[in-house]
Amino acid sequence: FRHIAVNFTEVTAKTEAEWDAVTEDIRRILAENGLQCIQSHPYYYDLMRSSELVEEEHEFSIKQAIIASGKLGAKWCVLHPRTSLTTGRYVSASFADNRKVFSEYLELACKHGTGIAAENLPVFGIKPAIPFYSSSYEDLCNLTDSFCDPNMAICWDTGHANLMSFDQAEAIRFLGSRIQCTHIHNNFKQMDNHLPPDQGNLPWDKVMQAFSDIGYRGPLTLETHCCYAEPGLLASFAKHNFACLEYLERLM
Repeated sequence: FRHIAVNFTEVTAKTEAEWDAVTEDIRRILAENGLQCIQSHPYYYDLMRSSELVEEEHEFSIKQAIIASGKLGAKWCVLHPRTSLTTGRYVSASFADNRKVFSEYLELACKHGTGIAAENLPVFGIKPAIPFYSSSYEDLCNLTDSFCDPNMAICWDTGHANLMSFDQAEAIRFLGSRIQCTHIHNNFKQMDNHLPPDQGNLPWDKVMQAFSDIGYRGPLTLETHCCYAEPGLLASFAKHNFACLEYLERLM
């Protein structure tokens, strides 16, 4: 690998000075290993936290991660849209809440040379199932289009989409050039396992054909979870995932 996505979700820095130190440390590690940061994942709220509830500490972490992403050269900061759980007006209230905070994120991102990509999420893992706001790709499209800004885009998560009932290839074609980055992983349509691409029942031939049809030229960014700590097994896992991405590129 020569490119990497930086995950800021577990950074515990509490001040701007601490964030500056974290950013410089990441920059050093990337330089030492010949890696280029192409996208990031800032902090996100608990997905069961209703969208009208905004917390200063969380907002600080999100905004500092956006600034850090710009300093590291990331083209996109991937953020989770949030869902209104308490109003009973899931779509309209969720849109309004997200429109408000994403406006602030986008303004900050543009100032620091990066962009914002809203990610599609799956349904709640409860019964009866209630969808997250961005589990509907039409709603995600509406949120993105409301900004009319090339620095506002969509990160398409293949594993999350596989958990939904819609045709993923159809959704990709519908969203088209709005998709500027990805999270690539797989599952068996039961849990959000974040498995390597070859483990699961995602129809990669149809999905990659859809990416090809929309002229997608962005990164295929792995978001697979690894449980190996032993260096040899970890290296083997990385090589296997790399081979899976090569296979997906051939399908395009």
